[in-house]
Amino acid sequence: MPAFPAPRMARVQAVLDELSAAAAAVGPTGLPEGAGTLDRRLAEAARGDMADLCGGVLGVLGRINLHGAPDGYREVTVCTWFGHVSFLCAYYGPDPSKASRQVRRRLEREQKDGGRRRQKNGVFPRKGGAPGAYPLLDALEVRDGMTAALGDAAQRAGVLAGSFAEGAAMLNLFLGVPVTASTFRRRLLAAGRRALHAQEFPLLRLLTPHLPAWLLAATTATRPTLYIMLDGTGVPCVRKDTEGVKGKGADGQAGTREVKVAIVGTYRRLNRHGRPVRDPGCESHIVSPCQASEFGSLLRKLANSRGYGREGFRVQIVGDGAEWIANIVRDAFPGNHVIFTNDFYHACEYLHAFVALAEADSAAAARIYRRTKSLLYRFGAASLVKHLKQRYASLGDGHAAWEKLAYIGSRAEHMRYGEYRKQGLYIGSGPVEAACRTDVARRCKQAGMHWRHLNAAAICALSARFRSRLPAA
Repeated sequence: MPAFPAPRMARVQAVLDELSAAAAAVGPTGLPEGAGTLDRRLAEAARGDMADLCGGVLGVLGRINLHGAPDGYREVTVCTWFGHVSFLCAYYGPDPSKASRQVRRRLEREQKDGGRRRQKNGVFPRKGGAPGAYPLLDALEVRDGMTAALGDAAQRAGVLAGSFAEGAAMLNLFLGVPVTASTFRRRLLAAGRRALHAQEFPLLRLLTPHLPAWLLAATTATRPTLYIMLDGTGVPCVRKDTEGVKGKGADGQAGTREVKVAIVGTYRRLNRHGRPVRDPGCESHIVSPCQASEFGSLLRKLANSRGYGREGFRVQIVGDGAEWIANIVRDAFPGNHVIFTNDFYHACEYLHAFVALAEADSAAAARIYRRTKSLLYRFGAASLVKHLKQRYASLGDGHAAWEKLAYIGSRAEHMRYGEYRKQGLYIGSGPVEAACRTDVARRCKQAGMHWRHLNAAAICALSARFRSRLPAA
């Protein structure tokens, strides 16, 4: 059994000695100088002592020959919870007797290129069957030069802070781990790319919520429902990523690139107003820059991992009137068992635009809008369209107002809001609108920001991962 070093609190003892000397100087009736910063000094001293201890322990573990005699012991530096730690670690070089196909192809390319070697890291057999050059680092789950614990803290700081520099400063402030802004950015983007890749293979999560007594007392039971909501939002991007993309700019060019956001969750209770109460901690988020068809596949995988198709759950999909959302519902979630709902508040925007165009008097338009909005809320779009066509029959067929009403009429089948409310279903996509703010806007749409499209998507995917209560990527 390896002998681990005994803990030595030399730095902490030095702080205590300084405090004792200061206390002796002022006597028993006064406070020693610097008492106000005692906690900070003790924390910094303890962190330094624990870094020494961690380095000693890792040095002992690093000399364990997990795969036979190593090719030597090399000094490696790992960023831990207590700071940067250097220690000797067993190193296993490439196994020359087991050239992989990748190595053989590289040798062929070198011969073809006149002996020039292309510098590229690869995975190839190691001596003794070691999984990597440093098996201990693989066992410690060291990624991007950081332990798993520090990597989790760094990623959370990166998605909560306003910039990469602020995230690095936050990590240094709370943990005392100095990292440059460029290094912090590189590591965070690498984690974000892993988070994007992980969305392709979601873990099976059939969650059972814990409903506290106060929630049970204040709500009523309803049929368990799996809800799926999706939307798209723009991220301000550099000109290289927006060039040639149509948008709302004065020159017809886009200033943003779209990322798609979706949430999947469950609920089984209604509040006193008959509105759904989401199961606590049972919501999954994804953010992706891919096209609608690919996003539909991602969303279907996520829904499957959350119990889509499980007996006893009805399924509701909520989104605005965008055509790509309807296509996803048609292709990725076919069948009559899915309740597709168009967002009530987007429908109200078109209703308001119709009334404003149809009525010349603004006061009358406001009054009519309130009444017709109530009609839409209580009876749905079919009754609303019928009422408005009768009321404004005198309008010409080419009037601009009819175009706004056509939006509602073509989606009337998915705007039966009165029926949805009686069944305890959603009529609005508020949760995914909130996800657009928490997963995308809070980090990537601050003043003056201009992103590369894929970098922004990586950071948003990492934020969505934490919102889903998943571990660090």
